[in-house]
Amino acid sequence: MSKKMPKFKTEEEFAKFVEEHDMADYANDLEEAKDIKISISKQTKTMISLRIYPYLLVEIKQIAAKKHMPYQSLIQQWLAEKINEEKKAAS
Repeated sequence: MSKKMPKFKTEEEFAKFVEEHDMADYANDLEEAKDIKISISKQTKTMISLRIYPYLLVEIKQIAAKKHMPYQSLIQQWLAEKINEEKKAAS
């Protein structure tokens, strides 16, 4: 018997739910995706060199693998989140 998909307030809640549950259990409650639009940023990026401890890189790569994303993207995401936190705290 298929389970009913709960309602989510944010994309983060949905993403966490998908990571923690077998979506096959909700197959009858899922809709087929239509007209998916992907926005590709045209912003240029600057390459940097950053020395970190090897154990940190191993941890970062493991977390990124669990999130199914490149570790460099995860680092960039974390930096952006931290910058936003600092900006909010400063204002």
